[in-house]
Amino acid sequence: MNVVYHESLADSYLLILGPSRADEPEVSLAHGLHRAQRSGKAAVWVDCGMLHSLSDEAARLLWVAHHQLEEQHAQLVLVHVPERVRKDLLKRELGPAPCMVPTLLDAARHSAVR
Repeated sequence: MNVVYHESLADSYLLILGPSRADEPEVSLAHGLHRAQRSGKAAVWVDCGMLHSLSDEAARLLWVAHHQLEEQHAQLVLVHVPERVRKDLLKRELGPAPCMVPTLLDAARHSAVR
C-alpha cells in the first residue's frame, strides 16, 4: 500500500492511501504512519477510500499505530473504509478498534469532540 498524499493540518495529520502490488512490502505505509505520529497532532486521519483490501502487514501497522497514538493521547481515525478493508482490519483485532467514519468532515467532527 502506498501513501499517495500526506498533509499536516491544523489539528490532525492526513494520509491518503492507495493500492500497491501485492508483493510489495508496506514500507510507504510504515514511513507515513511514523511521520504522522511524530507530527504531534491530536489525530491521524487515514483515508482508505482507494483500497480494496488490506494485507496482514498493513493491518498490523495500523493496529500498532492505533495503540501508539493512544499512548500519546492522540487517535487514529480511518475514513472512507470499504467493507472488505474493515473486515481485513478487524480479523486481526487487538483490542478496541480505531475510530472509523464515513467522511473527512466526520473525522473533523469526531476529533473536535474528543
